[in-house]
Amino acid sequence: MAQIMFTPVPRILKDLLMEVETGKLGLPELQRGYVWKTTNVRDLLDSMFKGYPIGYLLLWDSSDTSDKSKQIGTDGKVYSVPRSLIIDGQQRLTSLYAVMRKKKVIDEKFNERPIVISFNPLRGVFDVGDNAIKRASDWIYDIGEAFMNGSRSFAYINERVQVISDARERAGLTLGGDDKQLIQQNIMNLLSLENYSIPTLEINGNADGESVSDIFVRVNSGGKSLGEDDFILTLISVYWQEGRNRMEEFCRSAKIPKQGTAYNFLFEPSPTHIIRAAMGFGFRIAKLRYAYMLLRGRDFDNEVYYDDLREMRFNELKNAIDKVLNVQAWKSFIKCVEAAGFVSKSLISSVNALVYSYTMFLIGKYSYGMSESALRKLISKWFFMAAVTGYYTSSLETDVESDMADLRSIKTESEFTALLESKIDAVFTHDYFEISLPDNLANSATRNPSWFGYCAALNVLDAKVLFSELRTRELSVPAADGTKNALERHHLFPKAYLAKIGVGDDRDRNQNANFAFIEWSDNIEILDSGPSEYMKDRLAKIPPDAKASVYADHALPEGWENMDYREFLQRRRVLMANVIKRGYERLK
Repeated sequence: MAQIMFTPVPRILKDLLMEVETGKLGLPELQRGYVWKTTNVRDLLDSMFKGYPIGYLLLWDSSDTSDKSKQIGTDGKVYSVPRSLIIDGQQRLTSLYAVMRKKKVIDEKFNERPIVISFNPLRGVFDVGDNAIKRASDWIYDIGEAFMNGSRSFAYINERVQVISDARERAGLTLGGDDKQLIQQNIMNLLSLENYSIPTLEINGNADGESVSDIFVRVNSGGKSLGEDDFILTLISVYWQEGRNRMEEFCRSAKIPKQGTAYNFLFEPSPTHIIRAAMGFGFRIAKLRYAYMLLRGRDFDNEVYYDDLREMRFNELKNAIDKVLNVQAWKSFIKCVEAAGFVSKSLISSVNALVYSYTMFLIGKYSYGMSESALRKLISKWFFMAAVTGYYTSSLETDVESDMADLRSIKTESEFTALLESKIDAVFTHDYFEISLPDNLANSATRNPSWFGYCAALNVLDAKVLFSELRTRELSVPAADGTKNALERHHLFPKAYLAKIGVGDDRDRNQNANFAFIEWSDNIEILDSGPSEYMKDRLAKIPPDAKASVYADHALPEGWENMDYREFLQRRRVLMANVIKRGYERLK
């Protein structure tokens, strides 16, 4: 029989909380941030209150944790380095610690927040604390207060009974003796949760980091399900904590406006996005299941794991992530996306298109040494194609793996450029623009990639806003102060007008082809009048020599304002597809 790597040890919750409080028991960085919803915490406490089992904790008693751990919570600790680390059950113990000790948690978006759980001592039920409960006298709004008053529990219980009794009297009611006794008993039962017995499995102290990482992956059984990206982040945390920290800081900086950081208007990356880009760029791998085995040092020929292979591949990964996290490269890529007309996050329908277009950018820049101008032109076309067609939205890893396989045989810059352009041409065919794209625009979805492609094409073509001298690009960029965007989607055939003529279904009225961008003030003025009416004044303001250009950019058929609505939609879809084609040709 193989050597058992763990020992079962029964633990009392109060002792575990004390070890967390002092820092003796810590949280390894191989775990994700706090991801539980407050309702999950409520249900956990309810199960404990009813005496139900809540699963076991898995701890690692490691003597070498100086670079691999952090404590739960956001306050200082007595122990600068934890003696034991939580490998499984982190969300449960973090929840109980935060609630019972009134500590804030740091979630996966790096936000610091409290967890407030309320308790009704008369009914013996828990709920998520809100303003209504906070005002209700028969609730303990934050049960953390009860646990913080544990040393004076007798006095605290009497005070709560008195508060509820006084509130009943003010309402002309009386709190009976049986109810008082029930309140006292339920609060005592609440406080006794600190003595709740939790089965604990302790991994032997001599287990190495990789074994612990593998155990974590295999036994994780609760909370948010894990994917291969979590496993890879686990390995990075065990073997390269600095790299994990750098990824998280890069992702955090992408959300905060500051010079010299990853901040941008288009994309808030996560560590998973960084991993995908690094594996694609550094190893030409898209399937993260294979990436995880590769980073563990697997020899795929004989299916054996080797330490020297793991070390070599981690060095390769470090070099790849250095390039992925290069702010200058990141900013240059963002310019490629903006050059393709996608100047706002609201126009991005696929984050994967950003991730893998960035991968292609990195390959062109570092693997083939492409010049800035040539690379920007190529990646702008690539992203435009990927975004408009939903290239990365079906069988993601399979499709990307096919691209990565094609890249493995590419040796020169010219071959790389030719490969990407051939893939673009294989998608952007004559039939695509003439048949498929108009069909894709027969859609009322607000996040239709084809509609976003039309919006981006207007920006590429430097088109003016309908009925305006301003450009769509300058009005599409988000306002830095968060004020209302001056650009509005306008129903060319207003909804109220369509209702009058018998078109009552929103799927028909909100067709992509019924929208055009105009300035907010114009949208207010037009309101619900029909196009044949409001276009009388608008046409007079368009110079005769500019009308053809305006109609071409906004895909408006001649005399559209007097057309049957169904005919208008059909004809405009064809013209919108042509605008998208013209936008792509401008990029070429």
